[in-house]
Amino acid sequence: MKKILALVIGLILLSACGPRLYYPSLDWLIPWYVDDYISLEPDQSSRLRTQLARQLEWHCRTQLPEYAEFLLDLRREVDHSGRSFTVERLDTYKMRLIRYWNVLIHHISPDVADIMFSATDEQVDELFQNLETKNRDIENEYVVPAPQKIIQNRQKRMQKRLNYWLGGLTESQLQAVDAWNLHIEPIAADRVAYRRKIQAVGRHILENRTNPDELEAALRGLLTNAEEFRTENYQRKIDVNTQRTFELLAYLLETLTPNQRNHLSNRLESLAADLDQLSCDPASKKNRAE
Repeated sequence: MKKILALVIGLILLSACGPRLYYPSLDWLIPWYVDDYISLEPDQSSRLRTQLARQLEWHCRTQLPEYAEFLLDLRREVDHSGRSFTVERLDTYKMRLIRYWNVLIHHISPDVADIMFSATDEQVDELFQNLETKNRDIENEYVVPAPQKIIQNRQKRMQKRLNYWLGGLTESQLQAVDAWNLHIEPIAADRVAYRRKIQAVGRHILENRTNPDELEAALRGLLTNAEEFRTENYQRKIDVNTQRTFELLAYLLETLTPNQRNHLSNRLESLAADLDQLSCDPASKKNRAE
């Protein structure tokens, strides 16, 4: 279920495809995604659709406006060319994303617990077998390849993302991305080990569930405090890589050309406008009414 939450926020805030393409379809995309991991019985599927309709109405009414405002705040900083971008400033935006994540978890955890409380032993087995398949897929893509191949792939992914947001990089910016890439600590194997540890805890919670309220509290605690299960070395790598990535982003934002600044500003404005239009109570309609 944590991956479903990540899917919702990730698609809304980070996708280059545009939220208008997928947000109106979440009522069938999420059940389809769930079906990749666990086969629900008809009554469970019916409850999921009912709960999902309610959650999506809450989300588009209360959360999409906040996501749009988040993007507009970032756009205002981008447009203010005299304001310095620092790692500390970027960290404030990261903390806002974490807050959105926690609000979402707290709101949907009762429905998640309701569905999972009714899961059979066979369904629980199926869920964790599929999660382990995903673990192996991650290993095959990010752990097994030769180190140089992993570095090359990471470089391509980062440049593709940056090209979308900035419309191309200068030579000095490309050199900064090269330097960032060479100094990122390998973390994929740690990530897979962490996933397996979290999944083991989740399986223990499900196999020992006694009532929905306790299950909901346990699942919510696991999702909101998952970092407690990271090893000290894994957390150190996360902190180092986050710091280096923020330093790279701060440098790129400080060295934007006029064309890049305009490109990024337009991207942010367009995405914010899409989220506003998708909201159940869009600000644009409020403004016209006023």
